[in-house]
Amino acid sequence: MITVNTEYHSHFKEITGLAGDSFELDEPLVSELAAKITEKYGAKMKALLIDPRTNDLNANGTMYVDSKGKRIFIDDTLEDGETIAFLVGIAGG
Repeated sequence: MITVNTEYHSHFKEITGLAGDSFELDEPLVSELAAKITEKYGAKMKALLIDPRTNDLNANGTMYVDSKGKRIFIDDTLEDGETIAFLVGIAGG
């Protein structure tokens, strides 16, 4: 079992009402983290987080970044104590 921390920004923060959270995962997978987050925060979070066509993390205007600044994907493995930032992209240059 591992603990993963989250940082919520923009729409993610609006849905959760929190700047961050912690989740205990049996399997160290992004897919399990996504399932726990959508279970806790419901349909609005699932619509923002998961692409219904691919069942992958939604890449339309959103981005998920690990503690090292790398973009994460649904099949990635997480480390104990890692922090994942949930961000909404800003248009412009």
